[in-house]
Parts: sequence; structure tokens; C-alpha cells
Amino acid sequence: MPIKKKILHLITGLEIGGAEMMLLKTLPRLQDNFENSVCCIRGHGQIGKRLEEAGIPVYYLELKNIFDFEVIRRFRRITKDFQPDTLVTYLIHADLFGRVFGRIFGIKKIICSVRVKLIQFKYLPLLFLDALTSPLVTHYHFNSKTVADMYQKIFFLPERKITIIPNGLEIEKYQISIDTNKKRQELNLSEDAIIIGCIGRLEKQKGQRYLIEAFSQIIKQYPSAILLVVGDGFERENLELLTKKLHLYNSVKFIGKRNDIAEILQIIDVFVLPSLYEGMSNAVMEAMASGLPIIATDIPENRELVKDKINGLLSEPRDSQALATMVGQLIFDKESAAILARNAQKTALQEFDITTITSRYNNLFSK
Repeated sequence: MPIKKKILHLITGLEIGGAEMMLLKTLPRLQDNFENSVCCIRGHGQIGKRLEEAGIPVYYLELKNIFDFEVIRRFRRITKDFQPDTLVTYLIHADLFGRVFGRIFGIKKIICSVRVKLIQFKYLPLLFLDALTSPLVTHYHFNSKTVADMYQKIFFLPERKITIIPNGLEIEKYQISIDTNKKRQELNLSEDAIIIGCIGRLEKQKGQRYLIEAFSQIIKQYPSAILLVVGDGFERENLELLTKKLHLYNSVKFIGKRNDIAEILQIIDVFVLPSLYEGMSNAVMEAMASGLPIIATDIPENRELVKDKINGLLSEPRDSQALATMVGQLIFDKESAAILARNAQKTALQEFDITTITSRYNNLFSK
């Protein structure tokens, strides 16, 4: 039996998030060809426990603060014991820490997995350090062409150092049959309500306020409509205040974080992602796999997923009126909505199935 390559996956944290979920989906499927271990810089998190349950060893560096230099010694001990052939880093703090100390501790191949653009002003120091240390990286993996193009321009990356692999989905989890009336009852939603759904962290970048403003127009035409807001975050209080101001409190339902997203998607009639900027949106991909008509903002990352008027609709960011018009169109023209939904599901099957995505990771790690 050939000796398996050892791969150490270094990540900032293991709470639920895009990069963390991707590890959970792919690493168990890569165990036949690689010996994978995960190293978490701070905290433990739900994903850490689930990885361990799936048979993936997880090490915890237990970072307490930025002056906790004991973390370096712990990382040295882990690399000495595990002796990885490749280090893969996820999220900016792990990227910077891993490439510097990975090189110091003798790891020859370092892959940096980048999922978002650090475009906000507060991230400029990190972006500078990212650029400064980029020569230490052997290869870059991006989950979208948009992010890859930005890094290529800023860091002058050659094509040979770039691989683009989109997020993957366990498609079968979203193609389920449930008692939708029972689910609606569970969430205190009437059987005849038209449900407009939005899933994601409640943060300014996600643009939920523009969807709520749009909904204030939609409900005038469709009084039975309900806006279902799934997720939590710092903006929740402000968004709830906005619904009160617009007299929508009984029609906009905030249900917080959920573990039954696949079931909730089954009761949604129109899915909307009003983000101002994004990485590659798992929420949109899940809605596509569920066969929903989708409206997303017309930003580069969303254009990689949603082809306007083919498998969804694209709306200008911050344009509440345009959002209201598009949602109204999909509610009114059920035939067109069904065509968009079928095409969206076809896209998900062809491009984002986890088996296909895992095969591409297998090729990347085998190089």
C-alpha cells in the first residue's frame, strides 16, 4: 500500500462558516488518498467536534491573545509530530501565521485557500502583510474567479500558482420531500402565505435592510406575503427596528440561526440575496440545489453563480425598488419562476456537486 501524503489544514477557528463547512464536507471524502489533520488557532467550535466524529484528528492551539507566543511552540510540536508534506491555510490570520511559521518549521509546500476579498479599509494592514508574505506560498486556491482575478492583479501571481475550485454541496441533502404544511405550522406561518426567504448573517454587508424596504412595497400588492429572515448577527436589532418603523413587524419573521436550512428552503417561494459584497455564496448555492427561483444582487461573485434571466435574476445593490419589482414578477409569473428554478437546480447539479468538487481537491493536493 502506497504511503499517503500528510496534509495539515490550518484554520483560524472552527465555528460554522463557509471555509469550516468546506473542510467538514471534503476531508472525510479525501481520507482514502491523504492523511488529513486539522489545526485550529483559536477556540474549538461545532465544526471541530464534527470533524473529530468523522475521524479527522483536530489539534487546538488555544490562542488567548495576540501576545500568546506559546501558540508558536504548540504549532512547532504539532508539525514535528505530524510531519506534514503540505500545509493548507484558511482565513487570513491562519494564512499569515501558517506561511511564516510553516516555512520556519520546514514545511515545503504551502497552499493558501482564499475565499473572500479583503476590500474594507480596516483590512488594509492585513492585505499589506498578505502581499508582503505571498512569496512564501507555493500555490493559491480560490473558490471564485472574481477573488482570483483580484489577487492575481495585486500580488502579480502567475497562472501556474492558481487553482479555482468552487464551493461544493451535498446536493442530495437539498432534494428532499417534507410535509411543508407541518413546517409552516412549526414556524407559525399560514399554509397560503407567500414566503420570501433570505438566509445569512445579519450584517450591513448582507444588505437585508434593502430587502425589508422592498418588502414594504411587495406586501401592498401581496398582503399574504411573509419575509422570512434566517440568521443572526450585529444588525438584528437595527433590522427589527426598521420593520417596526415600516409597520411590518407581523409580516417579517426573524427566526435566528437554524440547523434545518434544507427543510426551510422547501417552504420558500422566492429566495433573495441582497448582499452588497460577497464571497461565493453558499446560501445561493443551497437555494439553487433546492430548486428555488433566485434573485441576487448584481455583484461579481454572484454573477459567477446566477446568470441573469437564465437561472435567476440579478438586481442592482441597494436598489429596494428594483428588488420589489423582481420579487413581484416571480410571484405573479409562476411559469417563468419555475423555469429559472429548474435551471438553477441543473446548474447546482452540474457544477457544485460535492463528489466533483472533492475530485478537484484530490488533484490539487496530489500535485
